Amino acid sequence: MTQTMVTMAVIDKIRQLIPPLSSGYHKGQAGRVCVVGGSDEYTGAPYFSSFSALKLGADMAFVVCQPTAAVAIKSYTPDLMVHPYLRRSDDTDKTSEEIINNVAKLLPRLHVMVIGPGLSRDNMMLECAKGIIAKAKEKDLPLVIDADGLYLIQNHPEIIKGYPNAILTPNVAEFKRLCEEMKINFEDNHKDKMAGLLSQAFDGVTIVQKGQYDLISNGNEVFKVDNEGGLKRCGGQGDILTGLIATFMAWGSAYHNKLWQHDNLISPSEVPMLASYAACTLTRECSRSAFKKFGRSVQTSDMINEIGPSFKKLYERSELVENDNKL
Repeated sequence: MTQTMVTMAVIDKIRQLIPPLSSGYHKGQAGRVCVVGGSDEYTGAPYFSSFSALKLGADMAFVVCQPTAAVAIKSYTPDLMVHPYLRRSDDTDKTSEEIINNVAKLLPRLHVMVIGPGLSRDNMMLECAKGIIAKAKEKDLPLVIDADGLYLIQNHPEIIKGYPNAILTPNVAEFKRLCEEMKINFEDNHKDKMAGLLSQAFDGVTIVQKGQYDLISNGNEVFKVDNEGGLKRCGGQGDILTGLIATFMAWGSAYHNKLWQHDNLISPSEVPMLASYAACTLTRECSRSAFKKFGRSVQTSDMINEIGPSFKKLYERSELVENDNKL
């Protein structure tokens, strides 16, 4: 396991994954993302995740949540497709099996799922998330797992262990809890090794260890992300990150489905590392840019408006825009 200096070759690979803009595509080809989360208590997290995916360039974003959360999320924007399928333990009108099967009907329409933002730790909600993960794995669907989804993994690591299409995005506290569950002795003075060790314990699941700088590992190599971010740690930035990772993962699917002509030199196994690196650098740039404008008053919603300009600065290329004078 080695820490890899991220070179322009890696940056170029990320840019190769990005679909060119073209009048020849139809709706949905450039990314269909679904966020599973949203409860009575938490409605902002699934919104930040799903809407960030759209702002980066995904064509469509779905949210699967509780009915009460659906009302709130729909009021935030009409751009999201919100499905009020989830239920808490005190809701008795549906079984977990019925809910899981309802969500499973969406799977053929998706390129990637995000599990966890605003999910809560209600037993019924977690049981549904567990079943949805199993159904997604049957379809070999990429998964990005964060927040209460990580609490689920902490208690049931077997449901994701060995699944190469999964990305876990723990913060400092979540990372330490996962290390404890996987019998890894966390050492602050060797923290640059910890993401790789945790990935190995999960048999190759990609780990995004968030912190003062981010460490990304698939157990074989480690990318370090330390570009400048903002100095304000408002809640919700991790939700933006999950939405951005999901879109880059969806673009990886479009790349391997040959949506556009390319040399096909990027292997599917490279995509989770590349998508995670791209999203981490982009999230930090959005944070830096928003903080520069608003200082202490900056909020996560301010970062969303920086996604487009920050993406253009870091990853957009002129050849990604169809040169037909239509755009």
